[in-house]
Amino acid sequence: MFGSGYLNLGRWRGAVIRLHWSILLGAVVFGGFRFDPVFLAGYVGLVLLHEIGHALVVWRYGHSVTIIEATGFGGTCHWSGNATPFEESAIAWGGVLAQAALLAGAYAWVAWGSPPASAAEWTLIQLATSTNLWLIAVNLMPVPPLDGAKAWQIFANWRSRGNAGVPFGSWKDPSSMSQRAWFEGAKRASKRRRPRPPERIEVYADPVDPEGELNPDAKRAIDDMLAKVRAEASVKKDDGS
Repeated sequence: MFGSGYLNLGRWRGAVIRLHWSILLGAVVFGGFRFDPVFLAGYVGLVLLHEIGHALVVWRYGHSVTIIEATGFGGTCHWSGNATPFEESAIAWGGVLAQAALLAGAYAWVAWGSPPASAAEWTLIQLATSTNLWLIAVNLMPVPPLDGAKAWQIFANWRSRGNAGVPFGSWKDPSSMSQRAWFEGAKRASKRRRPRPPERIEVYADPVDPEGELNPDAKRAIDDMLAKVRAEASVKKDDGS
């Protein structure tokens, strides 16, 4: 159960869910340097909720999640897949969107539900509102390795979201600069190699005579088409493409 400072909680859809011992330090810092078991449990749940939000979007796009972990520095969702830039930006939003859902639910409970009846309930409400909102703001800062570094690129990537299937993902290259350079080069190459639409072959007469044979005009049109296809294939082979 324990290994390398981690406590394994179990698996979900093949992904290992685990806690690092440093999560205790993170809870103490965010809790104002007080030892509160309720705040500790709630903080761990909040960090795991954030990482599960990432995982849900990863699974939504058909990629693989290997580890969901909570640490004193927040947490990490380890995943792999052939993701497009738009998908990576959407995955970066997954964590804060999960937190936003909790935030909306907590404010709704405060507005329309019964007031907290104990100190533990007040602690959980504070965690789900003020602490949660503060963590959302920090995560959305556009500074690596925070989520905002990729999340805010979603607007630019929205315009190029149709270029799906290109090799662009966390598995290919950890350098975002080299990833973007590869992607821009692929877009320019795809524009230069835009395929030509197929030529229309029009045969106005009935292509088959009463005896079931092709008439001369239809046969000649088909032969011309096959000759053009063979010629283009020969040119591409000579060019090495």
